[in-house]
Amino acid sequence: MRTPAEILRTHITAQSVDAMAATIDAPDARLRAALVGAMLMGIVSQRYILRMPVPKDADVEDILRLINLLVRTLLHPGGDK
Repeated sequence: MRTPAEILRTHITAQSVDAMAATIDAPDARLRAALVGAMLMGIVSQRYILRMPVPKDADVEDILRLINLLVRTLLHPGGDK
């Protein structure tokens, strides 16, 4: 029987990482996609699960403004040409 972690890992890989990686034009596309997912999961877990004061109280627009460049750089390594 598969563990909950294995089920979640399989689902995230198939639904998120593989889909994002297919849009990235770089040899390390899967790693880039996985890192974007890890960053977003970290933000979500700190804000909604752990309810860490700073991320919990931050305005969503401020969070998006600050992570935008990081996510764009990972997803579009050559920049917007």
